[in-house]
Amino acid sequence: MYKLILRLDVGSRAEDFTLESPDGKPFSLGDVMGKAIIFLTFFRGGFDMESVKYLKELNSVYDKLRDMGVEVVAVTPELPQKAKGLVDALSLKFQVLCDPELKVTKQYDVYDPASEWCWPAGFIIDRDGTLQYAFRGVSPPNTPPLHYLLKKFRGASL
Repeated sequence: MYKLILRLDVGSRAEDFTLESPDGKPFSLGDVMGKAIIFLTFFRGGFDMESVKYLKELNSVYDKLRDMGVEVVAVTPELPQKAKGLVDALSLKFQVLCDPELKVTKQYDVYDPASEWCWPAGFIIDRDGTLQYAFRGVSPPNTPPLHYLLKKFRGASL
């Protein structure tokens, strides 16, 4: 029987990491922790229509999230040139980072060994750096439910 053991789950301290944007600029999660609530999300990439749909929806509510003190950080295993094409095509307003070596994907327990890629996922990290919400989808249609997250952000004093 398969048993999933998670290193990082609700109540855990979020772990810092540094990845590059599609433009090659380094970004560290630790630079944002303590300054904002963070919605850290993992998406499969531009080849996956569910990911594209999810990113469009996330982009459409980004200004509302910013007004609520939420910073969005999205991670994909895709190579920077692929991710840049997606960021540009969708005019994404939030931070997108590339994890082609799957280091952070594995660090946050969203690595899918069957596909050697990432599962769709989302984490809410409060201002103290504690994970307050964790969602791990097991297939592409299972993306973090943004309508639920918006309610959670509105009603929470994270």
